[in-house]
Amino acid sequence: MPENKHENEIRVISNEDYFAEVQRILREGKEVRIRVKGNSMRPFIQDGDTVLLRAYSGSPLPLGSNILAKENDKFVFHRFVGKKDGQYILAGDGNLVLREYIAETDIIAIAIMHYPKDKGKVIAVNRTWARLRGLCWYRLRLLRRMLTKLKLINSAPDRLIK
Repeated sequence: MPENKHENEIRVISNEDYFAEVQRILREGKEVRIRVKGNSMRPFIQDGDTVLLRAYSGSPLPLGSNILAKENDKFVFHRFVGKKDGQYILAGDGNLVLREYIAETDIIAIAIMHYPKDKGKVIAVNRTWARLRGLCWYRLRLLRRMLTKLKLINSAPDRLIK
């Protein structure tokens, strides 16, 4: 039996409150570990995995970094894939088309470690190899879109026959 009667209870808080607390911790100079929700960072980071974040200090951001940013009043955890007209371009690894354009002031934190929920290993996502792998995956978006379309076309006759 838990010592604290509230120990096993799940509390739900708003994203705004959650990320306000994350930002407060980061401003104190501490690192913070958050759970990733959604599939936009697949195949490398899955829904339910956690990442360790360090506050963005304004230093040059390495291409391919996984970052937490605020874009149009919502928080996104995506990969930094380039710059255009002074804006930073972000894209989720699992997204075939979408990109976000943000100002440097919108960058909150950089991921330094990834803790997959189903594996006992830890991945240093701020290392050159991890960033390069993610950038290569991003550069294959057009091919991935074409393969997805072909897969849909090839599976369409099966669906029509049933």
